[in-house]
Amino acid sequence: MSSSAPNPKTPLLPVTSDDHHDHHNPHDHDASRASHTSLHFQGDNPHANSNPLTPSSIAIVVSYLLVWVSQSEYAQILMSGQNVTGGGYDKPGFICYLNHSILILFVPVVWVASKINYGSKFNFGDFVQQWSGNFSFCKAFYELSLLSVGYFVCIWTWVVGLTYISVSASNALYQLQCVFTVLFSVWFLGEVLTQNKRVGCVVSFAGIISVVLPPMLMPSPDSGEGADDDPTLPKNEPNAALLGTLFTIASAVLWGAYEVGYMYISDRKNIGTKITSSDASKFDTVMETMMTLSMIGVGTLIFCIPLLALLHYSGYEPFELPENAEQTTRLFINATLSFAFDLLFALAIFLTSPVVVSISAALVIPLSFLADWFLNDIPVNMYSLGGSVVVILGLWILNYDEFTYQVKRHWKKGRRASVEGIKTLRRRMSSNWSPQPEKEGPAPLVE
Repeated sequence: MSSSAPNPKTPLLPVTSDDHHDHHNPHDHDASRASHTSLHFQGDNPHANSNPLTPSSIAIVVSYLLVWVSQSEYAQILMSGQNVTGGGYDKPGFICYLNHSILILFVPVVWVASKINYGSKFNFGDFVQQWSGNFSFCKAFYELSLLSVGYFVCIWTWVVGLTYISVSASNALYQLQCVFTVLFSVWFLGEVLTQNKRVGCVVSFAGIISVVLPPMLMPSPDSGEGADDDPTLPKNEPNAALLGTLFTIASAVLWGAYEVGYMYISDRKNIGTKITSSDASKFDTVMETMMTLSMIGVGTLIFCIPLLALLHYSGYEPFELPENAEQTTRLFINATLSFAFDLLFALAIFLTSPVVVSISAALVIPLSFLADWFLNDIPVNMYSLGGSVVVILGLWILNYDEFTYQVKRHWKKGRRASVEGIKTLRRRMSSNWSPQPEKEGPAPLVE
């Protein structure tokens, strides 16, 4: 989210279904690397986890989308100071630094939740050892810390872009991260680019161009000499739309690289461990994910200080603390929204599935247009509305292979359960059926 992560923020660690366990041995490292890299975007996805939609899971997904849009809008208020007392705090670097460092709070969340779930049996040292997987703790922390630096740069470019363009345009552009994630996975992880992926990428690009290009080419009716700057944006400079677009696209590219890097580290760290096998519970996997988020927070806290120093001494973003209590309060509210986004995203992806969350993420585009309309009085034009529909269609096509796989998997599970139920019913209806298990003994002699 703004100053945090605009889209599925941190790719969650693998949860392997029982079906997958039949055709892929997670303990066979050499064989798994060749097959595993060809599965992510073919539908037979070892990271897939799917559950029937329930009112509670739908509520979590809706909350995740609303918090996403809310934080985007609030970040602009924080930086612009529009319609609030105390002025704006236009420091994207420090905002990102605080939002990511606050992920450390997932450590006590993991400890408390695990204590409640496992009681006295829970040992945090054993949990950390299990979380490290095939790595030592130091190696796992080191690799995630390097990733946190890239994550910081990725989100910083997104927040800078948000100072030049509207939230709706920014969130529409950011859907390109899905396309770049697919492309980088094909180039660096050996994924197979299916026909649906190709079509989805092209359609998504076309939709995003339809959303972003017309406002850049058509001058505002109020433009001209003496026209007021847009007060909802911290910066309103010549070529602002172009600058905002370039920064946001750069962030989408970096986000795609971040996701692929995270996937690469996750696979190497967890192959052969409980978290990639069928005996891993949802609770264990959510706790493992939150622990990873917290390590990214620690990495940000330590290793991103040089980036803040670079921004300061280069003169691009001189470091300054908030000037008053109002700015400080808004800064921490924005960080709280960021933390809530991470928590809701983790819950959404495990209560539904990655494909449901990925497709539903496109809904932030129309939600952002509505938010800009009500909060900032930015009208929705037909180009933007039509482009949003095209983007959603493109993301649907992009995820079609995974979606159909999940549907077929649930259908097969339901069919197997039905067959077993019918067999059980027939056995119980038979005249010689007994509710007590028969004792084992020698087979009767046949005369």
